[in-house]
Amino acid sequence: MTNISPYSETTKHCVESAVRNYVTKTVINGELTEIDTIKAVTSICIELVRNELCLPTLPVLVLSDSFDMLTITQCEKLFTFVESNVSVWKEDTFFAPCKTSVLRMCNDLLRRLSRSQNTVFCGRILLFLARFFPFSERSGLNLISEFNLENVTTFTNVETEMEEDEGTDKGVDGRLKLDYTLYTKFWSLQDFFRNPVQCFQKAPWKMYTTYCGDVLEAFRSFKLDNVQSSGTSAARLSRTLSEPVPTEGSNALQPQVDQYFAKYLTNQKLLDLQFSDANFRRYVLLQILILAQYLTSDIKFKQEKLTEEQHDWVKKTEELVYTLLAETPPDGPVFVKTVKHILKREEMWSVWKNEGCPEFKKTSVNTLHNNSTHQSEEMEDADLKSPAKKRPKRKLGDLVREFDKKSKHSGVNNEMTRLWNLKLDNLDACKMPERDFVPALEDYFTQAIEQLSPKSDGKEQDKLVNDSNFGWRGLRLLACRSPHFFTHSASPIATLPEYLTTMIKKLAKELPSQLSEDIKVDEEDNKEEDKVIPVLEQNDGVKEEEEDMEDDTAEAERPEIRAINLEEQRALAKNLEKIGGDKWKVLAKKLGFQSDEIEYIESEKSKDNGTVADQAALMLQIWVENEGEEASKENLLYTLGGLKMTEIADGVFT
Repeated sequence: MTNISPYSETTKHCVESAVRNYVTKTVINGELTEIDTIKAVTSICIELVRNELCLPTLPVLVLSDSFDMLTITQCEKLFTFVESNVSVWKEDTFFAPCKTSVLRMCNDLLRRLSRSQNTVFCGRILLFLARFFPFSERSGLNLISEFNLENVTTFTNVETEMEEDEGTDKGVDGRLKLDYTLYTKFWSLQDFFRNPVQCFQKAPWKMYTTYCGDVLEAFRSFKLDNVQSSGTSAARLSRTLSEPVPTEGSNALQPQVDQYFAKYLTNQKLLDLQFSDANFRRYVLLQILILAQYLTSDIKFKQEKLTEEQHDWVKKTEELVYTLLAETPPDGPVFVKTVKHILKREEMWSVWKNEGCPEFKKTSVNTLHNNSTHQSEEMEDADLKSPAKKRPKRKLGDLVREFDKKSKHSGVNNEMTRLWNLKLDNLDACKMPERDFVPALEDYFTQAIEQLSPKSDGKEQDKLVNDSNFGWRGLRLLACRSPHFFTHSASPIATLPEYLTTMIKKLAKELPSQLSEDIKVDEEDNKEEDKVIPVLEQNDGVKEEEEDMEDDTAEAERPEIRAINLEEQRALAKNLEKIGGDKWKVLAKKLGFQSDEIEYIESEKSKDNGTVADQAALMLQIWVENEGEEASKENLLYTLGGLKMTEIADGVFT
């Protein structure tokens, strides 16, 4: 057995195959799968990579195979191992070869998860990718400031009665009574948050300022206090089902667990409860601040800018929003300070993107300490130290002269120098026998000639002349080596197998006698030359007068192209009605009609109690009007042939 190096690529591939098969076929066993075993195998794979006993991608491939075969609950447990080893994946040994596999693994996981039900798991995956890839990784950057236009917030377009709880009114419960108009304006703002670019247009901007002003006025007219924001029915919506309802003797201001919802609930009956919820109010006000920052900030890929009047309105709105946030319990001023800090950091990120996302380089603490400690010493010893001696670079002229003395050529690098010096005379090198890759006619066509012999027992379909690849190569070889390829003939072009058969029989005469005797080329075979047109015809023997006569004859025999007339349209419509009611719609789609156009034709004739023939006739009439001469008999027959409906034209065109 041949000895294989333990560090060879073959060994590494064998290790990878064995480990992956062990994990997928032995370790993973449905609900009985032990996640700790998969973690242990992956840790072993990491050590194998560090000792160069397997490929660097093996640990990630083991994890990817496991994620594909585990349930979502099991995947969530295993992903903890991936998160805890993010420093391992960022090592030079793993990062470059594994970054594509890691990204594919995470994307496959995200496709399996629901953004509304598995929100936390989705966030963990995205945070892991943010930690794994560097800031300058362009695949994770929104360089051209695109927006997620698919995040559409739908709400009711029909007014329904907004019922209030029995026995409560504004004076007792303190809730704001809202109408359908405010409901529509409030949820219409989400479309501007989804696509802020439309605010630079005149009509959408006017709509946004009106709706935003009305919503902020509603917030300002109904202020929240700490007791109300935590004790009303709106706050009760945020509690989990497992959380006990506070009793009369318990503290109503006990801390509540924040709940996150991926989508807003847009039912009309919930709007007054949502306006009374402090967290919900903060969500909406923060959205307004984010949009205001986008409209006023300097972004590289943002073409439009606000006018001075629009800019003033945005600034006043920002001040009003900050005031409302400060008045919203609990800890309103602290929340405002945090929001301002976050938005200030966002401005810094915008500047970083405008500069082309330069890479961040972290300077080690030891380097800074050493630089500060030895800075003075280096300045004192700078004059005493002699500069490092560098090997002078040789001039190109010196290299050329050195090679000329040896009767050799000098290239730009060692490999080019070796190639140029294989043979000093380049023209002779091109004429070397090793450079002639075109086979001889005898070598290429010998097997085909033997197959044409009467003594051959092979089947017709197995002959080489019926192989398109062999025929294409044979034509090129005949064009280079055979005088029979360029011959004149006025017969119709034959098929490629027939042409090759004729050429091979001619070649058989020039080959050794044992082959030509087997072929037995007689006079009838010689006449087949007249039935074949070579690929290139020579028209030197044709007189100019004959060419003119042929052109005149061709013009006289060319049929006149015209559109189908009204009688032919009616006859076709009747045939369409006979073969089936919906066949005319199939033909209409093939002729280029859209679905709405077909519905229009059907509805127009249905009003007049028209038949299927009337609908088909109207369709053909519109087709002729739109296409003109292109709506000809030939084009229609071609279309019907593709649909296998040629019986429609029977008896119509004579």
